[in-house]
Amino acid sequence: MISAIVFDMDGVLLDSEPYHDQTTISILESFGAKGAYEAIRPYVGRSSEDMWIAMKAKYNISASVEELIEMQWKKNVSGIADSGLERSEGLTELLDYCMEKGIRVAVASSSRQDFVEAVFDHLKLWPYVEVFASGAEVENGKPMPDIFLLAATRLDLDPERCLVIEDSTAGVQAGRMAGMYTVGYDNPTSGGQNVTAADVVIKSLKEVPKIIEQLSQTQVLPVTSPTRRMAVASLAQIIWNEHYKAILSQEQINYMVEKFQSMPAIEAAIRDDHYQYFLLVLGDTPIGYMGVVPEEDDALLISKLYLMKPFRGERRSLLLFEQAEKLALELGKKKVRLYVNKHNYVPLRVYLRRGFRIIEEKKTDIGSGFICDDFMMEKEL
Repeated sequence: MISAIVFDMDGVLLDSEPYHDQTTISILESFGAKGAYEAIRPYVGRSSEDMWIAMKAKYNISASVEELIEMQWKKNVSGIADSGLERSEGLTELLDYCMEKGIRVAVASSSRQDFVEAVFDHLKLWPYVEVFASGAEVENGKPMPDIFLLAATRLDLDPERCLVIEDSTAGVQAGRMAGMYTVGYDNPTSGGQNVTAADVVIKSLKEVPKIIEQLSQTQVLPVTSPTRRMAVASLAQIIWNEHYKAILSQEQINYMVEKFQSMPAIEAAIRDDHYQYFLLVLGDTPIGYMGVVPEEDDALLISKLYLMKPFRGERRSLLLFEQAEKLALELGKKKVRLYVNKHNYVPLRVYLRRGFRIIEEKKTDIGSGFICDDFMMEKEL
């Protein structure tokens, strides 16, 4: 589920790239530079320092990089109030949507903070924006993900819970590297930037609410293709290493993932042992999975049921339980069974709330000297 939008500023909140271009070109021309417009195109979305280092070298400018940066931002800040720049089309509606839905708003911009504050004043954005991160605060500017990860940290959210909107090639690369759902804003005033590497490309910010609604839809999909089996194996690797380190040794985690949750193990279970697997997908992102198999008695065994950490505690696992119970009834089974590690307290409480009861304690030798010390739990249907 998307909990926050992280906006780039220039070219997204307002069509300010031409404004920046005019400022930069005027400074370059004052030093006798020719063909400045084409020279600065590759630096859209990147830091002022990166641009002026390159321009100083290209045009042999006598002023220092620090002096050039100061000239640029003083000119930008002093002129914004009379620039005539307005909010981008659809921004007002999108910000109102965020307030209505409780979606938090952050801005991550390579622009200097005094210019950002001037823009916020000019566009009256202060009531909407909770968090700001600037390029000056991170070691690496875009296309590295540092600035977006800083914004997520200040929001106290996992990057997977954030949607980033960018209009530059470098910004899209940074958003993808940060692990955020990345929206490429194809803004014609941003100098022909290529944003096709984004998860989705838009022409107007009015399109974003629909994207968020789609990403908030959770569904259960049967694992019927190699691509989905690979998704299960990838999730297993991530989830086991993030969740079980507190209760199992790394050696046992590695062993169990390889033996029971690797791609070959999953394929063999489906092919030879009558297992069925299901993916839990949020929007188009797999966030969890379940493996079930009929027992010889009157039970369907939920052999595996796992969700990625950012998506636990939101009742999303209920869809997987409902799928298991539906399948059990279709197979003529009267109960659903599962095993849970005795020290895995949070899932244990969840299963008890879902109507499961502890039937017995069970220790199982799984080979290589490893033991599973579990409770066997059942729910009558």
